[in-house]
Amino acid sequence: MGSPKAAKSMVKQRIWRHRLVAPFAAVLITAVVVFSGLFAQDPSATSEFTAVNAGNTLPVRDKSESTAARGSPNKEDLATAAFEQELDVGNSEPNQAFQGTVPAAGERGTATAVPVQRERSSGGSEPEEKQSPPQDQEGEETSAKSGLVQYTTCTPRTGATVCDLSNQRYDICELCGDARAIGRSSTVMYVPQPLTSNGEEWNIPAQSRKSLPWIKKVTVKTLKASQQAPSCTSRHTMPAIVFALGGFTGNVWHDVSDVLVPLFLTARQFDQDVQLLVTDNRPWFIKKYSAILRRLTRHSVIDFDADDEVRCYPHVIVGLRSHRDLGIDPDSTPQKNYTMVDFRLFVREAYGLPAPGVDIPYRADKDEPEKKKPRMMLIERGKTRRLVNTPDVLLGLGWFGFEVVRADPRTHSDLEEFARLVDSCDAMMGVHGAGLTNMVFLRSGAALVHVVPYGVEFMADGFYGAPARDMGLRHVRYSVGPDESTLLEKYGRNHAVVRDPEAVRSGGWEKVGEVYMTEQDVVLNVTRS
Repeated sequence: MGSPKAAKSMVKQRIWRHRLVAPFAAVLITAVVVFSGLFAQDPSATSEFTAVNAGNTLPVRDKSESTAARGSPNKEDLATAAFEQELDVGNSEPNQAFQGTVPAAGERGTATAVPVQRERSSGGSEPEEKQSPPQDQEGEETSAKSGLVQYTTCTPRTGATVCDLSNQRYDICELCGDARAIGRSSTVMYVPQPLTSNGEEWNIPAQSRKSLPWIKKVTVKTLKASQQAPSCTSRHTMPAIVFALGGFTGNVWHDVSDVLVPLFLTARQFDQDVQLLVTDNRPWFIKKYSAILRRLTRHSVIDFDADDEVRCYPHVIVGLRSHRDLGIDPDSTPQKNYTMVDFRLFVREAYGLPAPGVDIPYRADKDEPEKKKPRMMLIERGKTRRLVNTPDVLLGLGWFGFEVVRADPRTHSDLEEFARLVDSCDAMMGVHGAGLTNMVFLRSGAALVHVVPYGVEFMADGFYGAPARDMGLRHVRYSVGPDESTLLEKYGRNHAVVRDPEAVRSGGWEKVGEVYMTEQDVVLNVTRS
Protein backbone atom coordinates (compact mmCIF):
# COMPACT_ATOMS: atom_id res chain seq x y z
CA MET A 1 0.00 0.00 0.00
CA GLY A 2 2.96 2.30 0.53
CA SER A 3 3.70 4.79 3.28
CA PRO A 4 1.29 7.57 4.37
CA LYS A 5 3.80 10.09 3.03
CA ALA A 6 3.76 8.48 -0.43
CA ALA A 7 -0.05 8.36 -0.41
CA LYS A 8 -0.23 12.06 0.44
CA SER A 9 2.16 12.83 -2.42
CA MET A 10 -0.06 10.92 -4.87
CA VAL A 11 -3.12 12.86 -3.72
CA LYS A 12 -1.27 16.14 -4.32
CA GLN A 13 -0.28 15.03 -7.82
CA ARG A 14 -3.90 14.20 -8.67
CA ILE A 15 -5.01 17.61 -7.37
CA TRP A 16 -2.44 19.41 -9.53
CA ARG A 17 -3.44 17.42 -12.61
CA HIS A 18 -7.09 18.28 -11.97
CA ARG A 19 -6.21 21.97 -11.89
CA LEU A 20 -5.34 21.85 -15.57
CA VAL A 21 -8.90 21.00 -16.58
CA ALA A 22 -10.68 24.34 -16.07
CA PRO A 23 -8.58 26.94 -17.91
CA PHE A 24 -8.00 30.50 -16.80
CA ALA A 25 -8.04 31.36 -20.50
CA ALA A 26 -11.74 32.27 -20.44
CA VAL A 27 -11.23 35.36 -18.31
CA LEU A 28 -8.32 36.53 -20.46
CA ILE A 29 -10.43 36.06 -23.58
CA THR A 30 -13.09 38.21 -21.91
CA ALA A 31 -10.49 40.87 -21.16
CA VAL A 32 -9.29 40.81 -24.76
CA VAL A 33 -12.90 41.24 -25.93
CA VAL A 34 -13.19 44.24 -23.61
CA PHE A 35 -10.13 45.80 -25.19
CA SER A 36 -11.46 45.13 -28.70
CA GLY A 37 -14.12 47.80 -28.14
CA LEU A 38 -17.12 45.45 -28.38
CA PHE A 39 -18.55 46.69 -25.09
CA ALA A 40 -20.20 50.11 -24.76
CA GLN A 41 -17.86 52.78 -23.52
CA ASP A 42 -18.60 55.60 -21.14
CA PRO A 43 -18.50 59.13 -22.59
CA SER A 44 -14.96 59.90 -21.44
CA ALA A 45 -13.45 56.56 -22.40
CA THR A 46 -10.75 56.19 -25.01
CA SER A 47 -11.04 53.27 -27.42
CA GLU A 48 -7.40 53.19 -28.53
CA PHE A 49 -4.54 51.27 -27.05
CA THR A 50 -1.12 52.78 -26.95
CA ALA A 51 1.92 50.65 -27.53
CA VAL A 52 4.15 49.42 -24.75
CA ASN A 53 7.65 48.03 -24.44
CA ALA A 54 8.81 49.51 -21.15
CA GLY A 55 8.53 46.43 -18.96
CA ASN A 56 8.38 47.52 -15.34
CA THR A 57 9.75 51.00 -15.94
CA LEU A 58 7.80 54.00 -14.75
CA PRO A 59 6.45 56.42 -17.32
CA VAL A 60 8.61 59.51 -17.77
CA ARG A 61 6.47 62.57 -18.23
CA ASP A 62 7.32 64.94 -21.04
CA LYS A 63 8.23 68.37 -19.71
CA SER A 64 5.27 69.86 -21.52
CA GLU A 65 2.85 67.67 -19.58
CA SER A 66 1.15 68.33 -16.29
CA THR A 67 2.88 67.12 -13.16
CA ALA A 68 0.28 68.31 -10.65
CA ALA A 69 -1.13 66.36 -9.22
CA ARG A 70 -23.95 48.16 -4.31
CA GLY A 71 -22.84 46.58 -1.51
CA SER A 72 -24.04 43.43 0.25
CA PRO A 73 -26.55 43.50 3.11
CA ASN A 74 -25.42 44.81 6.46
CA LYS A 75 -23.36 42.25 8.41
CA GLU A 76 -22.27 42.09 12.00
CA ASP A 77 -19.55 44.46 13.11
CA LEU A 78 -16.12 43.04 12.43
CA ALA A 79 -14.23 44.76 15.19
CA THR A 80 -13.12 41.40 16.60
CA ALA A 81 -12.26 39.68 13.31
CA ALA A 82 -8.96 37.83 13.58
CA PHE A 83 -7.53 39.10 10.35
CA GLU A 84 -8.07 42.78 11.09
CA GLN A 85 -4.44 43.18 11.99
CA GLU A 86 -3.50 42.79 8.32
CA LEU A 87 -3.64 46.54 7.71
CA ASP A 88 -0.59 47.12 5.56
CA VAL A 89 -0.55 50.10 3.24
CA GLY A 90 -1.71 48.63 -0.02
CA ASN A 91 -2.59 44.98 0.09
CA SER A 92 -4.60 44.05 3.14
CA GLU A 93 -8.26 43.19 2.85
CA PRO A 94 -10.84 45.78 3.85
CA ASN A 95 -12.65 44.93 7.02
CA GLN A 96 -15.97 43.44 5.97
CA ALA A 97 -18.28 45.66 8.01
CA PHE A 98 -21.05 45.70 5.43
CA GLN A 99 -23.46 48.55 5.72
CA GLY A 100 -26.56 48.99 3.64
CA THR A 101 -27.24 51.86 1.31
CA VAL A 102 -29.11 54.63 3.07
CA PRO A 103 -29.87 58.03 1.56
CA ALA A 104 -27.77 60.86 2.94
CA ALA A 105 -29.26 63.08 5.58
CA GLY A 106 -31.05 66.18 4.34
CA GLU A 107 -29.62 69.64 4.67
CA ARG A 108 -30.27 71.39 7.95
CA GLY A 109 -30.40 74.87 6.44
CA THR A 110 -31.22 76.58 3.18
CA ALA A 111 -28.29 76.98 0.81
CA THR A 112 -27.67 80.26 -0.97
CA ALA A 113 -25.19 80.45 -3.84
CA VAL A 114 -22.67 83.28 -3.74
CA PRO A 115 -19.83 84.07 -6.16
CA VAL A 116 -16.76 81.87 -5.91
CA GLN A 117 -14.05 83.66 -4.00
CA ARG A 118 -10.57 82.58 -5.00
CA GLU A 119 -8.97 83.95 -1.86
CA ARG A 120 -10.53 84.82 1.43
CA SER A 121 -8.97 86.74 4.28
CA SER A 122 -9.69 85.92 7.88
CA GLY A 123 -10.09 88.55 10.51
CA GLY A 124 -9.82 88.31 14.27
CA SER A 125 -6.96 88.55 16.68
CA GLU A 126 -5.08 85.74 14.97
CA PRO A 127 -5.71 85.85 11.24
CA GLU A 128 -5.98 82.63 9.31
CA GLU A 129 -2.89 81.89 7.22
CA LYS A 130 -3.46 82.59 3.53
CA GLN A 131 -2.48 79.91 1.07
CA SER A 132 -2.41 80.26 -2.66
CA PRO A 133 -4.80 77.88 -4.39
CA PRO A 134 -3.18 75.14 -6.48
CA GLN A 135 -2.59 76.29 -10.02
CA ASP A 136 -4.81 74.77 -12.70
CA GLN A 137 -2.86 72.13 -14.60
CA GLU A 138 -2.78 71.74 -18.33
CA GLY A 139 -3.78 68.39 -19.80
CA GLU A 140 -5.67 67.13 -16.75
CA GLU A 141 -8.55 64.72 -17.11
CA THR A 142 -11.47 66.72 -15.75
CA SER A 143 -15.00 65.90 -14.79
CA ALA A 144 -17.76 67.68 -16.66
CA LYS A 145 -18.75 69.20 -13.32
CA SER A 146 -15.24 70.11 -12.14
CA GLY A 147 -14.92 73.78 -11.24
CA LEU A 148 -18.65 74.48 -11.60
CA VAL A 149 -19.63 73.99 -7.97
CA GLN A 150 -20.29 77.30 -6.24
CA TYR A 151 -19.39 78.16 -2.68
CA THR A 152 -22.53 78.20 -0.54
CA THR A 153 -23.47 79.77 2.73
CA CYS A 154 -26.18 78.26 4.84
CA THR A 155 -28.95 80.08 6.62
CA PRO A 156 -30.22 78.75 9.96
CA ARG A 157 -33.67 77.27 9.76
CA THR A 158 -35.95 78.14 12.64
CA GLY A 159 -36.71 75.19 14.89
CA ALA A 160 -34.44 72.78 12.99
CA THR A 161 -32.27 70.31 14.88
CA VAL A 162 -28.64 70.86 13.94
CA CYS A 163 -27.63 67.19 14.23
CA ASP A 164 -29.03 64.23 12.33
CA LEU A 165 -28.44 60.78 13.85
CA SER A 166 -30.89 58.90 11.65
CA ASN A 167 -28.45 57.47 9.10
CA GLN A 168 -27.16 54.00 9.92
CA ARG A 169 -23.71 54.74 8.48
CA TYR A 170 -22.89 58.15 9.92
CA ASP A 171 -24.02 61.00 12.20
CA ILE A 172 -23.69 64.57 11.01
CA CYS A 173 -24.24 68.05 12.39
CA GLU A 174 -24.53 71.18 10.27
CA LEU A 175 -24.21 74.45 12.14
CA CYS A 176 -25.26 77.53 10.21
CA GLY A 177 -24.58 80.96 11.68
CA ASP A 178 -22.23 81.23 14.64
CA ALA A 179 -20.20 78.06 15.35
CA ARG A 180 -17.12 77.97 17.59
CA ALA A 181 -14.61 75.11 17.35
CA ILE A 182 -12.71 74.45 20.58
CA GLY A 183 -10.01 71.96 19.68
CA ARG A 184 -8.50 70.97 23.03
CA SER A 185 -11.88 69.89 24.35
CA SER A 186 -13.04 68.33 21.04
CA THR A 187 -16.11 70.54 21.17
CA VAL A 188 -18.02 72.68 18.70
CA MET A 189 -20.32 75.23 20.32
CA TYR A 190 -23.29 76.50 18.32
CA VAL A 191 -24.68 79.93 19.21
CA PRO A 192 -28.23 79.99 17.85
CA GLN A 193 -30.20 83.15 17.33
CA PRO A 194 -32.20 83.72 19.36
CA LEU A 195 -30.82 81.87 22.37
CA THR A 196 -33.19 79.56 24.21
CA SER A 197 -33.36 78.35 27.79
CA ASN A 198 -32.69 74.72 26.78
CA GLY A 199 -29.37 73.72 25.32
CA GLU A 200 -28.75 70.47 23.44
CA GLU A 201 -25.70 68.24 23.27
CA TRP A 202 -24.58 65.41 20.96
CA ASN A 203 -21.49 63.19 20.86
CA ILE A 204 -20.77 62.62 17.18
CA PRO A 205 -18.48 59.85 15.84
CA ALA A 206 -16.79 62.09 13.30
CA GLN A 207 -16.21 59.51 10.58
CA SER A 208 -18.35 57.48 8.20
CA ARG A 209 -18.49 54.27 10.28
CA LYS A 210 -20.28 55.31 13.42
CA SER A 211 -20.73 51.69 14.51
CA LEU A 212 -17.03 51.42 15.38
CA PRO A 213 -16.69 52.16 19.10
CA TRP A 214 -13.17 53.58 18.79
CA ILE A 215 -13.99 56.32 16.29
CA LYS A 216 -13.13 59.63 17.95
CA LYS A 217 -16.22 61.57 19.05
CA VAL A 218 -16.71 65.32 18.86
CA THR A 219 -19.14 67.05 21.25
CA VAL A 220 -21.60 69.44 19.65
CA LYS A 221 -23.46 71.80 21.99
CA THR A 222 -26.00 74.57 21.55
CA LEU A 223 -25.50 77.53 23.83
CA LYS A 224 -28.22 78.28 26.38
CA ALA A 225 -29.35 81.80 27.21
CA SER A 226 -27.84 81.43 30.67
CA GLN A 227 -24.39 80.54 29.33
CA GLN A 228 -21.51 82.75 28.22
CA ALA A 229 -20.22 81.99 24.72
CA PRO A 230 -16.48 81.24 24.54
CA SER A 231 -14.57 84.19 23.11
CA CYS A 232 -13.25 83.79 19.57
CA THR A 233 -9.47 83.87 19.29
CA SER A 234 -9.67 83.73 15.49
CA ARG A 235 -12.50 84.45 13.09
CA HIS A 236 -12.88 82.91 9.66
CA THR A 237 -15.11 83.63 6.72
CA MET A 238 -14.91 80.17 5.15
CA PRO A 239 -16.82 77.10 6.38
CA ALA A 240 -15.13 74.26 8.25
CA ILE A 241 -15.47 70.47 8.41
CA VAL A 242 -14.53 68.55 11.55
CA PHE A 243 -13.83 64.86 10.96
CA ALA A 244 -11.88 61.96 12.45
CA LEU A 245 -9.20 59.69 11.09
CA GLY A 246 -8.44 56.50 13.03
CA GLY A 247 -10.97 53.75 12.49
CA PHE A 248 -9.64 51.28 9.93
CA THR A 249 -7.33 53.75 8.19
CA GLY A 250 -4.00 52.22 7.25
CA ASN A 251 -5.74 49.90 4.83
CA VAL A 252 -6.00 51.62 1.45
CA TRP A 253 -9.55 50.38 0.83
CA HIS A 254 -10.70 51.91 4.12
CA ASP A 255 -8.64 55.05 3.50
CA VAL A 256 -10.65 55.63 0.33
CA SER A 257 -14.04 54.20 1.28
CA ASP A 258 -14.25 55.49 4.86
CA VAL A 259 -12.49 58.86 4.56
CA LEU A 260 -11.63 60.11 1.07
CA VAL A 261 -14.94 59.42 -0.70
CA PRO A 262 -17.00 60.78 2.26
CA LEU A 263 -14.69 63.79 2.48
CA PHE A 264 -15.15 64.38 -1.25
CA LEU A 265 -18.93 64.21 -0.79
CA THR A 266 -18.86 66.62 2.15
CA ALA A 267 -16.18 69.12 1.10
CA ARG A 268 -16.21 69.30 -2.70
CA GLN A 269 -19.25 71.60 -2.73
CA PHE A 270 -17.11 74.41 -1.28
CA ASP A 271 -14.68 74.54 -4.22
CA GLN A 272 -11.57 74.47 -1.96
CA ASP A 273 -12.79 77.35 0.23
CA VAL A 274 -13.22 75.20 3.34
CA GLN A 275 -10.99 74.45 6.30
CA LEU A 276 -10.44 70.88 7.49
CA LEU A 277 -10.18 70.25 11.24
CA VAL A 278 -8.90 66.71 11.89
CA THR A 279 -9.41 64.89 15.17
CA ASP A 280 -7.56 61.66 15.99
CA ASN A 281 -5.01 62.85 13.47
CA ARG A 282 -2.71 60.49 11.61
CA PRO A 283 0.20 62.53 10.19
CA TRP A 284 1.10 59.74 7.77
CA PHE A 285 -2.42 59.98 6.27
CA ILE A 286 -2.15 63.74 5.75
CA LYS A 287 1.23 63.27 4.08
CA LYS A 288 0.26 60.29 1.93
CA TYR A 289 -2.92 61.88 0.57
CA SER A 290 -1.70 65.48 0.53
CA ALA A 291 -2.38 65.82 -3.21
CA ILE A 292 -6.05 64.96 -2.67
CA LEU A 293 -6.37 67.21 0.37
CA ARG A 294 -4.85 70.11 -1.57
CA ARG A 295 -7.58 69.68 -4.20
CA LEU A 296 -10.25 69.86 -1.48
CA THR A 297 -8.93 72.85 0.45
CA ARG A 298 -6.56 75.72 -0.17
CA HIS A 299 -6.34 76.39 3.56
CA SER A 300 -4.13 74.76 6.16
CA VAL A 301 -5.31 71.48 7.69
CA ILE A 302 -5.75 71.86 11.46
CA ASP A 303 -4.87 69.18 14.01
CA PHE A 304 -8.00 69.74 16.06
CA ASP A 305 -6.85 67.87 19.18
CA ALA A 306 -3.69 70.00 19.45
CA ASP A 307 -5.36 73.31 18.61
CA ASP A 308 -5.44 75.96 21.37
CA GLU A 309 -7.68 78.31 19.42
CA VAL A 310 -11.37 79.03 19.69
CA ARG A 311 -12.05 79.22 15.95
CA CYS A 312 -15.26 80.92 14.90
CA TYR A 313 -16.87 80.04 11.58
CA PRO A 314 -20.13 80.96 9.84
CA HIS A 315 -20.72 77.33 8.89
CA VAL A 316 -19.38 74.11 10.44
CA ILE A 317 -20.08 70.50 9.50
CA VAL A 318 -19.17 67.84 12.06
CA GLY A 319 -18.87 64.36 10.55
CA LEU A 320 -18.69 63.01 7.01
CA ARG A 321 -21.49 61.98 4.67
CA SER A 322 -21.31 58.47 3.27
CA HIS A 323 -23.69 56.50 1.07
CA ARG A 324 -22.24 52.99 0.88
CA ASP A 325 -18.94 51.12 0.82
CA LEU A 326 -16.73 52.68 -1.87
CA GLY A 327 -19.75 54.16 -3.56
CA ILE A 328 -21.83 57.27 -4.19
CA ASP A 329 -25.58 57.58 -4.65
CA PRO A 330 -25.94 60.56 -7.03
CA ASP A 331 -29.47 61.29 -5.79
CA SER A 332 -28.20 61.70 -2.22
CA THR A 333 -25.45 64.25 -2.81
CA PRO A 334 -26.16 67.86 -1.81
CA GLN A 335 -25.99 68.99 -5.43
CA LYS A 336 -27.62 65.70 -6.61
CA ASN A 337 -25.02 65.09 -9.27
CA TYR A 338 -21.81 63.55 -7.89
CA THR A 339 -20.90 60.05 -9.04
CA MET A 340 -17.96 57.69 -8.62
CA VAL A 341 -16.84 58.76 -12.10
CA ASP A 342 -16.56 62.29 -10.68
CA PHE A 343 -14.53 60.97 -7.76
CA ARG A 344 -12.15 59.01 -9.98
CA LEU A 345 -11.62 61.99 -12.28
CA PHE A 346 -11.13 64.22 -9.24
CA VAL A 347 -8.39 61.88 -7.97
CA ARG A 348 -6.75 61.88 -11.39
CA GLU A 349 -6.81 65.69 -11.37
CA ALA A 350 -5.17 65.69 -7.94
CA TYR A 351 -2.24 63.59 -9.22
CA GLY A 352 -1.91 65.42 -12.52
CA LEU A 353 -2.82 62.43 -14.69
CA PRO A 354 -3.51 63.24 -18.35
CA ALA A 355 -6.82 63.49 -20.18
CA PRO A 356 -8.25 60.49 -22.07
CA GLY A 357 -7.06 61.75 -25.44
CA VAL A 358 -3.47 62.27 -24.28
CA ASP A 359 -1.19 59.39 -25.20
CA ILE A 360 0.82 57.72 -22.47
CA PRO A 361 4.19 59.42 -22.95
CA TYR A 362 6.52 56.61 -21.88
CA ARG A 363 5.51 54.33 -24.79
CA ALA A 364 8.52 54.40 -27.07
CA ASP A 365 6.79 52.55 -29.92
CA LYS A 366 3.59 54.61 -29.97
CA ASP A 367 4.24 55.49 -33.63
CA GLU A 368 4.31 51.82 -34.64
CA PRO A 369 0.66 50.68 -34.49
CA GLU A 370 1.51 47.08 -35.44
CA LYS A 371 3.45 46.70 -32.18
CA LYS A 372 0.70 48.05 -29.96
CA LYS A 373 -0.71 45.79 -27.29
CA PRO A 374 -2.51 46.40 -23.99
CA ARG A 375 -0.57 46.74 -20.75
CA MET A 376 -1.74 44.80 -17.69
CA MET A 377 -0.75 45.65 -14.11
CA LEU A 378 -0.61 42.55 -11.92
CA ILE A 379 -1.19 43.50 -8.26
CA GLU A 380 0.80 41.22 -5.98
CA ARG A 381 -0.07 40.36 -2.41
CA GLY A 382 2.36 39.65 0.39
CA LYS A 383 0.54 37.79 3.14
CA THR A 384 -2.69 36.08 2.18
CA ARG A 385 -4.60 35.24 -0.98
CA ARG A 386 -1.36 35.20 -2.92
CA LEU A 387 -0.94 33.91 -6.44
CA VAL A 388 1.14 30.79 -5.87
CA ASN A 389 1.93 30.24 -9.56
CA THR A 390 2.73 33.80 -10.59
CA PRO A 391 5.28 32.71 -13.26
CA ASP A 392 2.57 30.64 -14.98
CA VAL A 393 0.14 33.58 -14.83
CA LEU A 394 2.75 35.86 -16.39
CA LEU A 395 3.27 33.39 -19.24
CA GLY A 396 -0.47 33.13 -19.79
CA LEU A 397 -0.91 36.90 -19.89
CA GLY A 398 1.97 37.20 -22.32
CA TRP A 399 0.53 34.51 -24.57
CA PHE A 400 -2.71 36.48 -24.77
CA GLY A 401 -0.84 39.58 -25.87
CA PHE A 402 -0.49 41.61 -22.68
CA GLU A 403 2.57 43.54 -21.59
CA VAL A 404 2.70 42.86 -17.85
CA VAL A 405 3.76 45.22 -15.07
CA ARG A 406 4.16 43.51 -11.70
CA ALA A 407 3.35 45.85 -8.82
CA ASP A 408 3.22 45.52 -5.06
CA PRO A 409 1.59 48.72 -3.70
CA ARG A 410 3.22 48.15 -0.31
CA THR A 411 6.65 48.85 -1.76
CA HIS A 412 5.71 52.23 -3.25
CA SER A 413 6.15 55.02 -0.71
CA ASP A 414 5.49 57.71 -3.33
CA LEU A 415 1.79 57.60 -4.17
CA GLU A 416 2.17 60.14 -6.98
CA GLU A 417 4.75 57.91 -8.66
CA PHE A 418 2.55 54.84 -8.23
CA ALA A 419 -0.45 56.70 -9.65
CA ARG A 420 1.55 57.38 -12.81
CA LEU A 421 2.47 53.72 -13.03
CA VAL A 422 -1.19 52.69 -12.81
CA ASP A 423 -2.11 55.34 -15.38
CA SER A 424 0.38 53.77 -17.79
CA CYS A 425 -1.66 50.56 -17.83
CA ASP A 426 -4.78 49.63 -19.76
CA ALA A 427 -5.93 47.09 -17.17
CA MET A 428 -5.34 45.96 -13.60
CA MET A 429 -5.52 42.37 -12.37
CA GLY A 430 -5.28 40.95 -8.88
CA VAL A 431 -6.76 38.70 -6.25
CA HIS A 432 -9.57 40.23 -4.16
CA GLY A 433 -7.89 42.60 -1.73
CA ALA A 434 -7.29 46.23 -0.85
CA GLY A 435 -4.60 46.70 -3.50
CA LEU A 436 -7.34 46.71 -6.16
CA THR A 437 -8.51 50.06 -4.75
CA ASN A 438 -5.74 51.59 -6.84
CA MET A 439 -8.14 51.27 -9.79
CA VAL A 440 -9.02 54.89 -8.97
CA PHE A 441 -5.92 55.87 -10.98
CA LEU A 442 -6.97 53.97 -14.13
CA ARG A 443 -8.16 55.76 -17.25
CA SER A 444 -11.78 55.79 -18.34
CA GLY A 445 -12.73 52.53 -20.01
CA ALA A 446 -9.82 50.55 -18.50
CA ALA A 447 -10.49 47.06 -17.17
CA LEU A 448 -10.27 45.53 -13.70
CA VAL A 449 -9.68 41.76 -13.83
CA HIS A 450 -10.90 40.68 -10.41
CA VAL A 451 -9.79 37.24 -9.20
CA VAL A 452 -12.27 36.16 -6.52
CA PRO A 453 -11.00 33.54 -4.04
CA TYR A 454 -13.06 30.46 -3.29
CA GLY A 455 -15.83 31.02 -0.75
CA VAL A 456 -15.98 34.83 -0.90
CA GLU A 457 -18.08 35.29 -4.04
CA PHE A 458 -20.96 36.71 -1.99
CA MET A 459 -19.05 39.90 -1.20
CA ALA A 460 -16.89 40.36 -4.28
CA ASP A 461 -19.18 42.56 -6.34
CA GLY A 462 -20.02 44.94 -3.51
CA PHE A 463 -16.39 45.66 -2.72
CA TYR A 464 -14.84 45.93 -6.18
CA GLY A 465 -17.24 44.98 -8.98
CA ALA A 466 -19.92 47.63 -8.47
CA PRO A 467 -17.40 50.37 -7.58
CA ALA A 468 -15.39 49.61 -10.74
CA ARG A 469 -18.48 49.87 -12.93
CA ASP A 470 -19.61 53.01 -11.13
CA MET A 471 -16.20 54.56 -11.87
CA GLY A 472 -16.63 53.97 -15.60
CA LEU A 473 -14.28 50.97 -15.68
CA ARG A 474 -14.80 47.47 -17.06
CA HIS A 475 -15.10 44.72 -14.48
CA VAL A 476 -14.03 41.21 -15.49
CA ARG A 477 -14.63 38.70 -12.70
CA TYR A 478 -12.92 35.33 -12.36
CA SER A 479 -14.20 33.11 -9.54
CA VAL A 480 -11.65 30.64 -8.24
CA GLY A 481 -12.86 27.04 -8.04
CA PRO A 482 -11.93 24.63 -5.24
CA ASP A 483 -9.26 23.03 -7.46
CA GLU A 484 -7.50 26.39 -7.72
CA SER A 485 -7.48 27.01 -3.96
CA THR A 486 -4.86 25.81 -1.50
CA LEU A 487 -7.77 25.04 0.85
CA LEU A 488 -8.26 21.80 -1.11
CA GLU A 489 -4.86 20.50 -0.07
CA LYS A 490 -5.28 21.69 3.50
CA TYR A 491 -8.78 20.37 4.19
CA GLY A 492 -9.55 17.78 1.52
CA ARG A 493 -12.42 17.64 -0.93
CA ASN A 494 -14.98 16.27 1.56
CA HIS A 495 -14.44 18.87 4.26
CA ALA A 496 -17.21 21.48 4.68
CA VAL A 497 -14.71 24.26 3.92
CA VAL A 498 -14.36 22.89 0.38
CA ARG A 499 -17.67 21.11 -0.05
CA ASP A 500 -20.08 23.65 1.46
CA PRO A 501 -18.80 27.25 1.91
CA GLU A 502 -22.35 28.41 2.64
CA ALA A 503 -22.43 26.26 5.77
CA VAL A 504 -19.17 27.82 6.96
CA ARG A 505 -20.49 31.27 6.19
CA SER A 506 -23.61 30.62 8.26
CA GLY A 507 -21.33 30.22 11.28
CA GLY A 508 -20.47 33.93 11.25
CA TRP A 509 -18.09 36.31 9.60
CA GLU A 510 -15.16 35.48 11.88
CA LYS A 511 -14.99 31.97 10.45
CA VAL A 512 -15.21 33.24 6.87
CA GLY A 513 -12.41 35.70 7.57
CA GLU A 514 -10.25 33.12 9.29
CA VAL A 515 -10.59 30.46 6.59
CA TYR A 516 -11.35 31.97 3.20
CA MET A 517 -9.64 35.34 3.64
CA THR A 518 -6.61 34.41 5.74
CA GLU A 519 -5.74 30.76 5.15
CA GLN A 520 -6.24 30.68 1.39
CA ASP A 521 -3.83 31.19 -1.49
CA VAL A 522 -4.69 30.84 -5.17
CA VAL A 523 -3.25 28.63 -7.93
CA LEU A 524 -4.75 29.94 -11.17
CA ASN A 525 -5.30 27.52 -14.02
CA VAL A 526 -3.55 29.02 -17.03
CA THR A 527 -3.92 26.25 -19.63
CA ARG A 528 -4.65 27.52 -23.11
CA SER A 529 -7.17 24.89 -24.16
